[in-house]
Amino acid sequence: MKFCAFFAALFAITFFTGCEVIRLNNGKYETTLPGRSDFAAVYGDLIILRLRNPENETGTENGYWDWGGKYSIRDGYLVELDMDRQTARKWNFYYELRRQDNGIRVIDHRAENAYQLHHIPAVPYKKQQNNGNNSAPAAYPAYQ
Repeated sequence: MKFCAFFAALFAITFFTGCEVIRLNNGKYETTLPGRSDFAAVYGDLIILRLRNPENETGTENGYWDWGGKYSIRDGYLVELDMDRQTARKWNFYYELRRQDNGIRVIDHRAENAYQLHHIPAVPYKKQQNNGNNSAPAAYPAYQ
């Protein structure tokens, strides 16, 4: 009987405390630095990144590194990308991504600088009401 009571209490504690998973806010993240058009898009545990490729790396000077997939937040701030080993080694050599101030802090190890990708909240889709009027929009006068 004590055995069942112990597991019931353990289950209740686990159920009521829960395990919170830290995520970035859904939406787009952009930099405000002139000359940089880096961005990230986040939805749930998925992220799409587009960062300018480091100088003296394969690709053109104005080229970009693109990557999309799952991510996780480690130690409360470090954005860890779920990449294959070779890609992760290359990205981690040049860049470090951190969750900071409602955005993503990109630390460029090669250039020894950092910049912020600021969060731009996703705008929910708002369905237009036609109030029973099934006519074509004014942009298409030939169909009215």
